[in-house]
Amino acid sequence: MKSKYHSSTIQRALDILNLFKEHKRLSFTDMQQYLGFNKSTLFRVLSSLCDNRYLCRDEKGRYELGLNVFILGRRISGEHQLINISLPHMKRCSEEMGLACHLGILDGLCVVIIEKTAPQRNVVMVSRIGGSVPAHCTGQGKTFLAYSLRETVERIVHTYGLERYTPHTIITEDGLFKELQNIRERGYAIDNSEHEKNIRCVAVPILNESGEIEAALSVTGLVLDFQDEGTIENTAKMLKEVRDKIRREMGYMRNGEVIL
Repeated sequence: MKSKYHSSTIQRALDILNLFKEHKRLSFTDMQQYLGFNKSTLFRVLSSLCDNRYLCRDEKGRYELGLNVFILGRRISGEHQLINISLPHMKRCSEEMGLACHLGILDGLCVVIIEKTAPQRNVVMVSRIGGSVPAHCTGQGKTFLAYSLRETVERIVHTYGLERYTPHTIITEDGLFKELQNIRERGYAIDNSEHEKNIRCVAVPILNESGEIEAALSVTGLVLDFQDEGTIENTAKMLKEVRDKIRREMGYMRNGEVIL
């Protein structure tokens, strides 16, 4: 993004902070290699970030995120509360079902994972907190699309397209809208190895008190974990029960309310 209002100094600071999306600690040399800044420029920007407590240095002189980043993050109170309430339920869900559990939100036009739990077994899912997933071929993504306005769905599709990831990926708009209708009717979405081969996922919406989708909750495992329709339906039923507990604790669910 270049314009007459663009500040190269601020952009450099943001480039530095963005490195910590993937790294917990970095040395001065690491950052110089990643960003290509000259030493004097990098030193000045790092000094300003440290002085303002957006970065700090550990005992070995490596840089890490500072207190003010944490304070700003806490300001996202809704997401913070949602994570705090959801996390214990997600942990129990993972251990009882033996599946990875994910909590995601729609950030602009992207689905972002904000929390993840996994069972104590050796199957490692490549998803990560803060990572984004495609909307048209994942359980959480299709859940958001199913409970969003058609205009929003069209904007996401036209922006990102319908890329094929596996032979099962839906790559036509007609096919996608038919799938979204099915999701609304049954109340849950299925990723049938559409994003990653041999991986299946079941996802349900977390609706707020106004009936709008706030987040998506999903469980993910191998195809062998969801061998038939009965297993998928039973998993969806259990996941909905977990979702409803979260909604009640968030104050989203009224007494007597029935959600599909």
